Amino acid sequence: MPKFAFHWTGETAPALVDLPDEAAAWGQAVATTGEILRDLDGSLPVPGEFEMTVRDATGAVLLAITIRTRQRLGDGEA
Repeated sequence: MPKFAFHWTGETAPALVDLPDEAAAWGQAVATTGEILRDLDGSLPVPGEFEMTVRDATGAVLLAITIRTRQRLGDGEA
């Protein structure tokens, strides 16, 4: 079974997990990101950027979830 490394911005050691394929790794990344956000309990700083990356055994990034926080934008900004 392939190994996948999950790393969240600010973590020093990625979690290594054996999963059957990339689809399973994506599901795990989404679930873990949700758990981390829930555990922050409203303490997500603004502005900021946080990312969950999933790497394969060679260290190549396969998947990423990026969350950007920012303050209210002026008219016409997206």
